[in-house]
Amino acid sequence: MRMRNLAVTATLIPVLLLPGCGTDADVAAAAGPAAQKATHTTAAEEAVGSDDPVVNAYYAYRVALDAMMRSGGRSTKQLEPVMTPKMYQAIGAQAKYFRTHKLRNVGATKVLWARRTLASNGVIVSACYDTTAARTVNVRGRGVLPSSTPTRWLDQMRVVNHQSRWIVDGGTTTPTDC
Repeated sequence: MRMRNLAVTATLIPVLLLPGCGTDADVAAAAGPAAQKATHTTAAEEAVGSDDPVVNAYYAYRVALDAMMRSGGRSTKQLEPVMTPKMYQAIGAQAKYFRTHKLRNVGATKVLWARRTLASNGVIVSACYDTTAARTVNVRGRGVLPSSTPTRWLDQMRVVNHQSRWIVDGGTTTPTDC
């Protein structure tokens, strides 16, 4: 497995060093977490608590998504800087659903672990999160999801570098025992 990662890194670094084919952040991402400790991160990324800016992008996405769901779909401004416009449009539809059905979340999800991998279509962050403390309730405060709804979920989110900033570009979420 390490040899494959080394081969991918050795392949990507020369390509990213070509003029117009990448940025310093792309090179640092391909090089791995050890090289990223020397790269500059923003205060918002440091607040999340990871040395990896790619994983921090996922954490920022989860925080923004939780804030939207707790607001009942009314607060969406925090979503724009952490996701691509296409994903923002999709999450905007979810926010509209929350608003029209007068739903909101109480509590927050907890990310149990998150790690990134290089894939053929970019950088993927795999993360397990727990929704035991988060409930979706209606206007009367009653839970709307059946008690059989899973509480552990596995996210497989693609993260891209957009204007020198890592943001979430979409992916899949599946219930699992992670």
